[in-house]
Amino acid sequence: MICGVFEDFILQVLCAAAVASTIIGLINEGWPLGCIEGTSIIVAILIITVVTVSQDYAKEKQFQKMMETDDIKSARIIRNGNTMTIDTVELVVGDVVVIGTGDMIPADCIVFEAHELSISEAQLTGEPHAKAKEPLTGDNFESQPCPFLVQGSLVESGVCKAIVCAVGNRTAQGKAGLSMNMEADQTPLQKKLDSIANTIGKLGTYVAILTFIAIFIRTLCLVFIKNERTFLDQQNLEDILNGLIIAVTIIVVAVPEGLPLAVAIALYVASSQMEKENNLVRRMKAAETMGNANEICTDKTGTLTQNKMTVMDAYYLD
Repeated sequence: MICGVFEDFILQVLCAAAVASTIIGLINEGWPLGCIEGTSIIVAILIITVVTVSQDYAKEKQFQKMMETDDIKSARIIRNGNTMTIDTVELVVGDVVVIGTGDMIPADCIVFEAHELSISEAQLTGEPHAKAKEPLTGDNFESQPCPFLVQGSLVESGVCKAIVCAVGNRTAQGKAGLSMNMEADQTPLQKKLDSIANTIGKLGTYVAILTFIAIFIRTLCLVFIKNERTFLDQQNLEDILNGLIIAVTIIVVAVPEGLPLAVAIALYVASSQMEKENNLVRRMKAAETMGNANEICTDKTGTLTQNKMTVMDAYYLD
């Protein structure tokens, strides 16, 4: 999680600026005054890291706790001829589960014994009509019955016994969840900050190069035009080194070390405010991402409406 924070380009620039500023400060002013500016940049980096990591870690723990609470349900199974009730997370392939009306299918299963079994897969497919399920036998194979039960579907009526054939991420629902783990793209704000950092970095580099060239030309003028120094004069080398230090200092000064800190604090405040409104932000940068959303595409049936409709207004005509 800490490494993820330092993937931000502008923080990488700040780290380089902290090192360069400390070295230049020690050369010019010595210990301890020379470390003041470099230390201030390091403190800003530490605050950004602590705020981001602590916020993301706390929200990740809350999210995982919610997911665990939501995922853990009970299931009736038959093991070694004994019927028992266990948590669904303890199911293994080969378990025989006993399922009745109103139960949620705990894993991907194959029915081998059923009585008037009807399954609603609306939560998974959006299909509102229940599907009949029955075991495949030598007597009914020509009618192509469907013996497959998918995790997350609901038993509307009937009872059955089924054998577990997939659990966890191996289920259809688990594979669908894994397919949603896409590589995170940069947020709009991160792209803007990277653009600012690149622009400032290029501008600062150009100015630093021009400054160094100006100091170098001035030194040459003192040697070859005004003849105030000889070519091997030690003062020439000191002037060139001083020009190099000034050039690096210009680049360091151009870095806006306060900008990432201000952004991190703003995102922290935004995510905290969203949490007060019962919106759990798993990643702090998501608060800024959602703020830039123009269109949201989602599966409404069974997701937002929970496959239920309520009459809000009614009009009667005589």
